[in-house]
Amino acid sequence: MTKLRLRKLVRDVVVARVRVAMMIVAIALSIVAVGGFLGARAILAREVVKNYAETKPASATLVIPAGIDLDVLRVARAQPGVIDAAARGSVLSRVQVRGGRWLPLLLFISDPADQRRIVTNRLERGSWPPPPSGFMLERTALSFLGVQPGDRMLVQTPSGQPAEMTLTGVVHDGSLAPAEQERVAYGFATTDALVRLGESAALTELKIVVGTAANPTGNQAYVERVAEQLGGTLASRGRPVISIQVPPPLRHPHQGQMDTVGFLMMTFGVVALLLSSILVATMLGGMLAGQIRQIGAMKAVGARSGQLLGMYLLLTAAIAIVATLIAVIPGALIGRLMATAGGRMLNLDLMSKAIPPWVFVVEVIGGIAVPLLVALVPLMRGSRITVRQAIDDHGVSGGAVKPPGARARLARLRGVDRSLVMAVRNMARRRGRLALTVGLLAVAGGMFETGFNTAAGWTGMVNESVAVRKYDLDVRLNEQQPVERLLQMVAAVPGVRSVEAWGAQPVTVTKPELVDVAHVYPDDAHGSFTLIGLPANSSVISLPLLAGRWLRPNDSDAVVVNNLVGPLQIPGVKIGDQITLSVAGKARALRVVGIASDFGVQSAAYVTDSEYVHLTGKPGLARILRIGTEQHDLSSRIRTLAAVEQVLSQNRISMALTLPIDELQSALDRHVIVLADALIAMSLVLAVVGLLGLASTMSTNVTERTREFGILNTIGATPAHIRRIVVTEGLFIGAASVVAATLLALPATAALGRYVGTQAFHLPLPYTWSVPAVGLWAVAALAGAAGASAAAARRAGRLTIRAALDSL
Repeated sequence: MTKLRLRKLVRDVVVARVRVAMMIVAIALSIVAVGGFLGARAILAREVVKNYAETKPASATLVIPAGIDLDVLRVARAQPGVIDAAARGSVLSRVQVRGGRWLPLLLFISDPADQRRIVTNRLERGSWPPPPSGFMLERTALSFLGVQPGDRMLVQTPSGQPAEMTLTGVVHDGSLAPAEQERVAYGFATTDALVRLGESAALTELKIVVGTAANPTGNQAYVERVAEQLGGTLASRGRPVISIQVPPPLRHPHQGQMDTVGFLMMTFGVVALLLSSILVATMLGGMLAGQIRQIGAMKAVGARSGQLLGMYLLLTAAIAIVATLIAVIPGALIGRLMATAGGRMLNLDLMSKAIPPWVFVVEVIGGIAVPLLVALVPLMRGSRITVRQAIDDHGVSGGAVKPPGARARLARLRGVDRSLVMAVRNMARRRGRLALTVGLLAVAGGMFETGFNTAAGWTGMVNESVAVRKYDLDVRLNEQQPVERLLQMVAAVPGVRSVEAWGAQPVTVTKPELVDVAHVYPDDAHGSFTLIGLPANSSVISLPLLAGRWLRPNDSDAVVVNNLVGPLQIPGVKIGDQITLSVAGKARALRVVGIASDFGVQSAAYVTDSEYVHLTGKPGLARILRIGTEQHDLSSRIRTLAAVEQVLSQNRISMALTLPIDELQSALDRHVIVLADALIAMSLVLAVVGLLGLASTMSTNVTERTREFGILNTIGATPAHIRRIVVTEGLFIGAASVVAATLLALPATAALGRYVGTQAFHLPLPYTWSVPAVGLWAVAALAGAAGASAAAARRAGRLTIRAALDSL
């Protein structure tokens, strides 16, 4: 490139410094978004694997009621495919916190002498093992329970009486979800503590790690095969295995949630980069529009189209390089901040916040190559302008001499402000640019509204899940109890309006001649599968149906499964299928008559209470109480719950979990807050890029109409009148984008809601339209349009007849 062309580029940058700055800001902003989103996604994807692997999780758990001794461990470790084995236990207990509330506490038990080579955690405070009178908590349970190390509290196990225990330490267990999300505290104690709490010291859970050499496998089928073979071996030695638990190997329980957030981050980042690249192309097209006479002059003295294209591509590359360099460090910092927030929500320790090199490579390539590719079309078109076209250019489209159609009718109306007429006319001069600007704003606004709509869909799903549960209190017992006795006791409690007793039994999908395999995680929640028996005409629950029908009182061998059974337990299950479940060790065949939407619980199969009796062989027993209270505020619910707990305790009925419906809603909200916040943050980035596009368009329009504004000034138009024309035009474009954005958000909300909900919870989000989102975008678009037009309007108002003559 000659010095003359380089000098021209430098002069162009100086003259159009505001526009160049806007291009740099637009690209930099999108690269910051891409870098931040990709960086956070890469960090979290790496660290969730590290955190989970740090706990050395078991590939499978074999439940052996007779207990586990050294002989069982020796057999397990000798089994082909087993890397290591350990004896453990778990007891769902309760702990009393300040104010007298009882909250669920899942205690993980091990022998004091256990070296904890597998299924372990990291000590943060205290030392292992704790004394018989002490236990440790997973760190997220501290805020959930409102306790600190050294506190003494009452703990009650299913078979024992409340006993005072001391919190002696804190651990971090990266395999467990935050206590606030699950509404369960996770504790760790020894068999000595278990005996002190009134339970047997026998450990019944055989944890095994399956793999080759020292590397655990991620092949679930192989894990199940090895576990079943080991189960057969132990059974032949007089240690029958009643169930096998195989969670998804090497996969964190909230991996799906994190993958969904990561996908959204990447998608919105790519959209932001494409929008900013289109914006750059629009700005460069506008710059060339203001230099048509210069291009014609250069062509007249011998410049070739290829030389001009190379010159402007160099300018584009320079702008993209500067923007990318500016954005790399802020993008990395934002990525780390987002990863830190995500890690906190997922209970992860970020052992390293280093962003992988490939993220920076993607940023650089995307930040430079994408703007160049997108800008290539307008630059090629501009560089091919002939000398004749340059001489004939008047800054308007050829067909815009007479205002047609609606503009003509508007011009004939009396009493209409001439500024309005001119603004409408000027909008249609460059119809391609108008469409591009409105389209850019519409995409940004559509994604903005879609993000808010999807976030509202999450909230709507939570609200729907709570609304279909027409009870106030949920009480779950450790053991089945006589229904009539439960109903009499609870119905007499002051504040109780109604009560239903349901049966509940863990089940698995039966495999002929093999030990049943469940896919539940060690927390006994994620991946669990429960058979629930309830009255067919229950007044406290009304689940919406995705297919089929609800239960009928005279149903026999009929079951309604919820939306998680198909994806997690019985792939491809549909209405009319016969499924075989293992209920209390016996295979039971059931016909699927309905599939229900049941957000907020794990896999569940619903049968009538009479069918439940037939399946379990235990008439008149229940394990779940659904209680309606006379008052529905939280404080009244808690008071009534305390009274119910007192009555059940006095009658020696052990409770596993008690909570008001408000806490279920809180727990569900915490599962979706990360996704909702991410969607809103990404939507705001796109909104800024779209408004920068409008500012560019208005600046270009003013540049092209230099002569027009100079002439208006000469014939008496005041600067205020000219500014009003420009701002009115910007407002019209902003208003048009609001309509287009809303139309775009209609299908986008449905598509994104379907994807996000299905990926995260195997259930499409309810289609929710956020009216505040439309209002926010309307205000942002109109205010942004006015602000974006203001600078161009001020410049237009200052144009003189001399400037108009100079442009000829």
